[in-house]
Amino acid sequence: MKIIKRTTYLIFLFLLFITKSGAQNIEKYYDYRWKECEPNAARFYSKIAKTDSGYLRKDYYIKERKLQMKGMYSDSLCKIRNGNFTFYHTNGVLESFGKYKQNKKEGLWLTNHNNGLKRDSTVYSNGKIVGISLSWHSNRYPSDSISLKEDRSGVLYAWFDNGAPDAAGRYSAGMKKHGKWNYFHKNGNISSIEIYNESKLVSRQNFNEKGELLADTTNINRLAQFKGGIEAWLKYISDRIYFPDGYKIVNADVAKVVVTFTVNENGDIENVFTSTPFDKRFDVIAENVIRKSPKWIPAMQHNRCVKQVMSQPVNFQNHRDN
Repeated sequence: MKIIKRTTYLIFLFLLFITKSGAQNIEKYYDYRWKECEPNAARFYSKIAKTDSGYLRKDYYIKERKLQMKGMYSDSLCKIRNGNFTFYHTNGVLESFGKYKQNKKEGLWLTNHNNGLKRDSTVYSNGKIVGISLSWHSNRYPSDSISLKEDRSGVLYAWFDNGAPDAAGRYSAGMKKHGKWNYFHKNGNISSIEIYNESKLVSRQNFNEKGELLADTTNINRLAQFKGGIEAWLKYISDRIYFPDGYKIVNADVAKVVVTFTVNENGDIENVFTSTPFDKRFDVIAENVIRKSPKWIPAMQHNRCVKQVMSQPVNFQNHRDN
């Protein structure tokens, strides 16, 4: 897929990466869903080179000419991650880095929000969390803290992004919920008291936002919902998307931009960014449409409203000549 603006042709950016393929190098192109495709439909470009340590793979955001991932694999098909890996957000900010050992995370992994602030610091052994894990919200407030012993028994404390308590409880060996777990509304009042035996729920009490005990003891969980449902959401987007003046897509009828966003506890949209870009003008239009969305019905877990991260492909229909 490519774009032309009036009579000025934009050189298709994958040409930046063209090299002569030999026996030791493999080049592939992927669409926005990470399915292998022809170069003219690509959003991502992958280059694999054989080294003494294995196969070094570099994935690029093709339009931005920036790295998306760099990592070491044991095999040429890149099925077995085995070595150091680094991932990047579309804006070039470091997203995460750490080590894999035979497809399982090993050692310290650090991740960042797309605004560059630290999101998570976790130690793994054979793909499982060990020791102390710390997380932060994008506004720097602590998100959760997990402390585990060698048998992976331990405790969890979590907080909302306003500093109010979110959850607290203990794990038995194998990181299984055990004993009393408390969950809270964002205003600080208790939302649910749940008793577990080796991760099996034994009993539950639910409370409203005033802290009053509810007769209903069912597990109140739901995903975030746009008022009117998915059809109303897609109509909202299609009614507001427009094609930038002077642009035309060549070799395709539709351009897709994937926007990631968060529906917060109040149903408002926040933390909007393009996770799979197409072209800056298209990306900005898609982001603005999502950002200006009406309120949603927020997600719920443990009888309280919680944040939910979502990703939405946004379609731009190609102009057709009369």
